[in-house]
Amino acid sequence: ILIQNGKDVARRGDMEKALEFFKLAYNIHQSEKLEIRIKKIEELIAQNDSEEDYDEFVNVNNSGLMLFKGLFDKLYDYQRDGVAFLYSLYRDGRKGGILADDMGLGKTIQVISFLSGMYDNDVAKHTVLVMPTSLITNWTKEFAKWTPGMRAKEFHGTSKGERTRNLENVQRRGGVLITTYTMLMNNWRQVSSYHGREFIWDYMILDEAHKIKNSGTKTAKSVYAIPSKNRVLLTGTPVQNNLREMWALFDFACQGTLLGTAKTFKTEYENPITRAREKDATPGEKALGMRMSETLMTTIKPYFLRRTKSENDLIVWTYLSSVQEDIYRQFISLDHIKELLLTTRSLLAELNIMKKLCDHPRLLSAAPISKLGLEENGGEGHIDNVPDDTLISESGKLVFLFALLERLREEGHRTLVFAHYRKVLDIIERILGNRGFKVLRLDGTIKQIAERERRISLFQTDNRYSVFLLTTQVGGVGITLTAANRVVIYDPSWNPATDAQAVDRAYRIGQTENVVIYRLITCGTVEEKIYRRQVFKDSLIRQNTGDKKNPFRYFSKQELKELFTLEDTRSSSTQLQLQELHSRHRRTDSELDEHIAHLHAMEMFGISDHDLMFSLDASGGQKHEEQLESPT
Repeated sequence: ILIQNGKDVARRGDMEKALEFFKLAYNIHQSEKLEIRIKKIEELIAQNDSEEDYDEFVNVNNSGLMLFKGLFDKLYDYQRDGVAFLYSLYRDGRKGGILADDMGLGKTIQVISFLSGMYDNDVAKHTVLVMPTSLITNWTKEFAKWTPGMRAKEFHGTSKGERTRNLENVQRRGGVLITTYTMLMNNWRQVSSYHGREFIWDYMILDEAHKIKNSGTKTAKSVYAIPSKNRVLLTGTPVQNNLREMWALFDFACQGTLLGTAKTFKTEYENPITRAREKDATPGEKALGMRMSETLMTTIKPYFLRRTKSENDLIVWTYLSSVQEDIYRQFISLDHIKELLLTTRSLLAELNIMKKLCDHPRLLSAAPISKLGLEENGGEGHIDNVPDDTLISESGKLVFLFALLERLREEGHRTLVFAHYRKVLDIIERILGNRGFKVLRLDGTIKQIAERERRISLFQTDNRYSVFLLTTQVGGVGITLTAANRVVIYDPSWNPATDAQAVDRAYRIGQTENVVIYRLITCGTVEEKIYRRQVFKDSLIRQNTGDKKNPFRYFSKQELKELFTLEDTRSSSTQLQLQELHSRHRRTDSELDEHIAHLHAMEMFGISDHDLMFSLDASGGQKHEEQLESPT
């Protein structure tokens, strides 16, 4: 009967159920025939499973690590390389390594993807992740965002009971324990044991790992005290510069197996290399230093990955034209606006009008234009009979943009220009054409993929085209335009991630030349206020990107009111404040300095470093931790 039942359900395609019946029958009466049949069905089930899995998982760069496709698709190429690198350490039997990518290249997402693959493949089960306190919330948020199914618990905070519960939960059921250097200094014994026995973690990962660059500190000693099979260090600061620190990091990562003891490292590498750098080194000493330096780099290569951003990301503070300023002032003093500010209605439409106004007054629709007296030149949509010079003079951004594009053409650069509104591109396209520029354009009206591809490959292969115009929305979707090495973002998005994507997709991967990005923001306006908020209040909009419809619902009444005021339009308080904080940080070169000198001669207030907005909190958050610790 069991065999018959098995055959019946097998015919209906339920192999799992059939297997159950055949196994029951086999337990009662063992026959070779039945054994073969069971094997066949098992193979069939396994094959079906792997085919289904195969659809959902991707072999990352043929490294052997299978990663969930949904996650794989979201990674940039260089991030996939990073995940493959982390897996290669495990695969090739190396105990650990260092991922030292520049800040802003997404070490967090690389680590989360790597762990996701390792956990899905049942190769790892327990990870302890250590970081400065200021990074805890970010890591927790990123785990929830990228791998919601993965157990990630914090061992942090004042409640000892909760900490212990989280720790034991991860130790018992598997997962990731997120903790801080300070916590480990005081609790390393607890983290390295479970029910009174030693507990060995599969992975120990240190973020901002340069915290253990001095192996004598309490911090370093406490991470050494935690038993772990594999170790990964993350740091954005290059370790090659200081040999002693480099030894300390590799000693921890590779558990003493790579560079020997501090003493042997000093005699073998550090002394000859340092000696070779000194002024009075003999040719022999120089040659030895050179050779040892090369040997050292070859030794660490398989254990070390660093990619740098070769970009300068500039905010250019532009002025409103007198026409723009007049209309702006009239607009914010309308009774309609004053009334709206007293209600709880959304102000998005009004904010968008101000944003359009910062780009060009002719973006406004017929009604506001006639109200505000612009129509003698033919209102919206009728720019055909307006002379180029008039169009340019009406927008401070255009005044700057055309000076910039002329300059970049002289210097032999090719430029991508992103703007939100097609109308802006219409104006730019017409004027550039009249000035003898060869221009290509891509916006939402070009629906056919073949045509899009044609324009992209034309720009990539024909360098007579010096400018490519794109709408920001189109630029975010799988486009690679590495032939350009200058990017202008004509109007910043409410959500900075949109811009980041446009810029990234356009050039980052495969770009060999230094890239310069110019983001145009008008002084004193709603644009400056939003940007300022992003810099100094950890972008409300970065925290709440989920709310696409109204990014302003988290603003207080008072803050909304402030968006409808106009500050000094001839200077930028944000630029001045950033300059005070950061002017000494510029990494630069003479060619760029000369270029920036030219920019200062153009119609604008000044320049800030956009890159540094992301390092504000990083530099602020670590101070107190450093002070807690003195070398012991």
